[in-house]
Amino acid sequence: MKLERENNLIAKIYDAALLPNLWLDVIKDIVNHTKSKSAIFTGLDQLNPGYDFVYTHNIPNETLAAYQDDRIRVVDMKLHMPLWNGSEIGEALSQSCQHYAQHPGTDHYVFYEKCLKPSGICHLAGVLLDRGNYRWAVLGIHRTREVQPFAQVELDFLRRISLHLRRALQIHRQINVIQQDNLSLYTVLDNFKTGILLLDQNLCLSYSNPVAQKMLDQSSCLDLDMHNRLKAASGQQTRLDQLLESALLEDAAIHTEAGGVLALSDTMGAQLMLTVVPFKKLRNMQHLQSAQHQVALFMTHKSQHYSLSRAYLQQCYQLSKREFDLCELLINGYKIEDIAEQCGITLSSVRTYFKNIYEKTHCCSQIELMHLLMGCTIHFEHVD
Repeated sequence: MKLERENNLIAKIYDAALLPNLWLDVIKDIVNHTKSKSAIFTGLDQLNPGYDFVYTHNIPNETLAAYQDDRIRVVDMKLHMPLWNGSEIGEALSQSCQHYAQHPGTDHYVFYEKCLKPSGICHLAGVLLDRGNYRWAVLGIHRTREVQPFAQVELDFLRRISLHLRRALQIHRQINVIQQDNLSLYTVLDNFKTGILLLDQNLCLSYSNPVAQKMLDQSSCLDLDMHNRLKAASGQQTRLDQLLESALLEDAAIHTEAGGVLALSDTMGAQLMLTVVPFKKLRNMQHLQSAQHQVALFMTHKSQHYSLSRAYLQQCYQLSKREFDLCELLINGYKIEDIAEQCGITLSSVRTYFKNIYEKTHCCSQIELMHLLMGCTIHFEHVD
């Protein structure tokens, strides 16, 4: 009988992957099966916000309201992630939260006040389903102080069903991608060899391509805060905010260019180059514009060298070899003075060359030319 109930639950898990409203029935069955009080099934991906979900059973509205706050959910991730760092995905653990209320001013206390206290939860058991620097997924079940902590038999049950929950999450992630608006745009951006981030009207991350995700995971030059906004070192944050705001408020930026270029560095000497542009300014993509994206950032390591498509630029814009060389230096972060020195020509000659380049490409400014050149890059080389 118990085996039959578990098999029925597994079948329902796969049904819920296709029909998300069934997750409420799934976690209710898990609560009943383990003689628990409540449960929460949550997934968070800061680099792919459209993936996020929260399903609960028997949790008070006050706690649910708190958990809709992205800050609380990130606190949950960062607070409890250390519990899983020494564990494998699919492993089930249990914990008592009685001490959370004893440390005012800490993340533990915030989580206690917002999430645990309204529900009376004391004993937790959970199974880790996904883990990364910016993402996690967990199924948690709860008991009150008056009930015994979870026994090994309940943890074994969670471990058995975790395989099916993880497979269901993979299905959910794939469906999420398919259902996104402007799928063709994301397909294009996913194949860029440059890191690309898109931000919404609140300057919160709304999309990141695989290259950008890897760069964020591996570099400390740029991070995400609890609200999914970009965070740089304190001395660089002000300039980053200025560029983002100017790109967001492009129509109001009468006397200043929208966006710009910024080099970020960390204490280890690593550097990232950022180009910030209004999303609607991406050439040849206006028919793919999405209302949820307002600002675009192109990211690359400072040591990486952009190569431009010479044939394309010569064919479409009739750029000479010298003009092409100047464009390639510009897109790799060289200032006008540096370009003059690199090419062995005067500063006046460089300005004349760029005036001709602007005319040929129909660009009105250096930033606009950068937008165009970003769309003409090919595979770049790593330079030591």
